[in-house]
Amino acid sequence: MQDRYINPFVDYGFKKLFGTEENKDLLIRLLNALIGDEKDPVKDLNYKNVERIGEIVGTRTNYFDVYCSTASGREFIVEMQNSWKPFFKDRILYYAAKPICDQGKRGIQAAEDQNRKRKNCRNKGWDSRLEDVYVVALMNFELPDKEYPSDSYLHKVQLLDVADHHVFYDKLTLIYVELPKLDHVELDLSTDQGKWLYALNSLYYYDEYPEELEDDIFKKLFRQAELSQLSADEDLAYERSMKVYLDVFNDIEGARILGHRKGLDEGKMLGIAEGKELGIAEGELKAKRETAEKMLSMGMDLETVLQATGLSKEDLQ
Repeated sequence: MQDRYINPFVDYGFKKLFGTEENKDLLIRLLNALIGDEKDPVKDLNYKNVERIGEIVGTRTNYFDVYCSTASGREFIVEMQNSWKPFFKDRILYYAAKPICDQGKRGIQAAEDQNRKRKNCRNKGWDSRLEDVYVVALMNFELPDKEYPSDSYLHKVQLLDVADHHVFYDKLTLIYVELPKLDHVELDLSTDQGKWLYALNSLYYYDEYPEELEDDIFKKLFRQAELSQLSADEDLAYERSMKVYLDVFNDIEGARILGHRKGLDEGKMLGIAEGKELGIAEGELKAKRETAEKMLSMGMDLETVLQATGLSKEDLQ
């Protein structure tokens, strides 16, 4: 059966659904659902990496999937990650550093501009104030080494004091969602967060609009995801992006199979080596026992036989 909806995990699919002005309301609702800040919800966004969606050919042309900010200055990086890579957390922090450094550059430039307008200004520095930065990582894999329990899938990380665990700095927030875990938990579909995670995790596999998501925003999500609505150029871009997505998982599976075979081969070689060592040891023990039997038959005392053969009293008995 032919797919009906876009796969939101592929680069093109995610940008199509959440990286365009037309679908800005989808991203706003998604962010509010994941961040859960009812006191200061996201009301509007400005995209900072807007590109022509029809020209995406499946390779990453930006550092980020979606990079945007609010009028108040809060900045958001939203990433769809399909495979774990070494130093994954380092990579996320590197992403977060970009908007932080940019704020510093803008602050210093603004201070210098003000100083040029003023005469005899003693305060020539920037006050170092930063706005909130959020990095949202939607991960199509689980973190290694079972870092979190199997039923814990959404993680909010900030800088904490090690001693008493209070939030030391709340302007940098990392949000991780381990999507595969959603297959084994029961989401609360009475909440926006539960609905969004359910929709993201299941969208590609639906043939019809799910009744569980009776909400205009989700109806729009599914309308925008209709593959039949794509133009010829968009469809080509999606197919290319889908190929990249499938290649990633083929590479992962190939590496897993090769690793398994290598492990078996190494196990066999280790088994052969251990077998040889065991055979030699058993042969030496047998020879010592035969020697001990001859010495005993010749009437030699036990202490002499023990010293001559190196056997234990148990072996000699």
